[in-house]
Amino acid sequence: MDETKDVKTPEIMLREIETNVEKRVEEKIESSLVEKIDAKFRAAIADLKPKVEVIGPASEKRAIAEKMVQIGNEYLNNGVKRALTLSGAGAYNVLKTFEEVVTDRHDILTKIRFEYGAGAQTNIPVISARPARPAKRAEGATGIASDNTAAQGVTMITPYAYLSEIFVSAENLVQGAASIENELPLLFGTAFADAQHYGMIVGDGTMIGIFANAALTTDVNCDAAGKPTWKDFFNFAGSLKKKAFNPTIITSSAFIANLLLSTGASFEGLKMELMTKGSIRGVPVWEDPLAPETFVKDDVVAVGMDLKNYVIAVAREMQIEPIRTPGTAGVYFQATSFFNGKPIIAANGYQLKAV
Repeated sequence: MDETKDVKTPEIMLREIETNVEKRVEEKIESSLVEKIDAKFRAAIADLKPKVEVIGPASEKRAIAEKMVQIGNEYLNNGVKRALTLSGAGAYNVLKTFEEVVTDRHDILTKIRFEYGAGAQTNIPVISARPARPAKRAEGATGIASDNTAAQGVTMITPYAYLSEIFVSAENLVQGAASIENELPLLFGTAFADAQHYGMIVGDGTMIGIFANAALTTDVNCDAAGKPTWKDFFNFAGSLKKKAFNPTIITSSAFIANLLLSTGASFEGLKMELMTKGSIRGVPVWEDPLAPETFVKDDVVAVGMDLKNYVIAVAREMQIEPIRTPGTAGVYFQATSFFNGKPIIAANGYQLKAV
């Protein structure tokens, strides 16, 4: 609701006083007693005492309100018309909260795995393969070879320092209406979330991105060159459904739009499922803002995996420190965090690749 619509300017209030006074004069002009007429006028002025809402100290409100009443009385008694303007003396209304530029959504980070610890390295034990498929043995058989298929390994993740910095001027700190210090955790938190999201999807040279070629070791190729089609996603979802896990297809919104804009009666059921349930053949589809949109040979156009197969190891929570530099009238707020991320088991992820 816009509260400024209820605030009347002095000019509007003066016109209302004039209109109401003239109306009361016409209604009471036939009265023969001048004293009664004067009393009615003053009662009318009391009823019409203006309500003035001005942003600023109470003294300013009272001063303007009293001036309005004075102008009204002078008009009634002497027929004097005056104009009241602020002439630049009005108070400023500075909001105490910030507005932020819209950024990408990082919701996918809530679906992956985070491991916290102060250690310089995080090791996740992994069973790299299941025991071999059991086979029938003859009664009394001897010399059966041992099963060397099952093996235990470890996924090692070494956190590295990530840093973000904001310079705040001395004037902003002392004279600013909004408290910049209160906003810093959110500003820095969003920046680090963006770094983790980018590292997970694209890769940053330290974090391994799931769309990097060979970051996941199970490939499914598109049927033909060009953008992935319904046939490609249909087959890809089928490859994921054959395995005993809970996969999600991650891809670009551009490729999903291409599917929904394709024509053909055979696609209508698939379109309906995708639009109403957000899935293809029952496999959830996640449209990620950072997923690549290129489709030249060997480009990864979609990834399929259980999102818990990606882990970010955090060695230390984000810390914000003020740093003053000699000769600088201001403060650098520096935030640091130590983390790294990678797929836990590369073979548990599928990449749909362009040909």
